[in-house]
Amino acid sequence: MTTVYVHNNNQSQAVICSDGSQGVMRISNIDVAPRYSFKFYSHAHLGFWLDKEQFHNGKSLIVKGVLENERFKIQFID
Repeated sequence: MTTVYVHNNNQSQAVICSDGSQGVMRISNIDVAPRYSFKFYSHAHLGFWLDKEQFHNGKSLIVKGVLENERFKIQFID
């Protein structure tokens, strides 16, 4: 499982993973229904998105890919 470290400040930001890889989290539709989109540099991991109800500390998820599935955990940091 890969842990994605995220600041819980409701802003788009760079993210770091437990394996040292990096990416970005972008927030869209902030005023209506926020969507948190995660993309990782160098295709290190599969990208995914979460809606407001799914985005919380400790959230675990499985992202299904064509060749493999990947497990993630969201961890809020200060």
